Amino acid sequence: MALITRSEWQDWKVHPVTKAFYEAALERIDEAKDALSYSAGVDVLQDRLLVGLIQAYREMIDFRVEDIVETDNGD
Repeated sequence: MALITRSEWQDWKVHPVTKAFYEAALERIDEAKDALSYSAGVDVLQDRLLVGLIQAYREMIDFRVEDIVETDNGD
C-alpha cells in the first residue's frame, strides 16, 4: 500500500474535486435514506442493499488517514 504524508492528505481533503466527491457521497446517503423511508419492509433485500450503501458511503466519508500515513519528519 502506498503511504502518504499528513500534508498530502490535507492537500487532498481541501481540493475542490475531493470536496465535490464528498458532497456527492452525502447526497447518495440522503437518497438512500429517503428511499428507505418510503419502502422499508417491502423488500428486505432492497432494504439491506440500501443500508449497506449508506454504511459504505459513511465509512468512506469518515475515513481517517492515521493508519496509512508517514509522519512528515520521516518517522
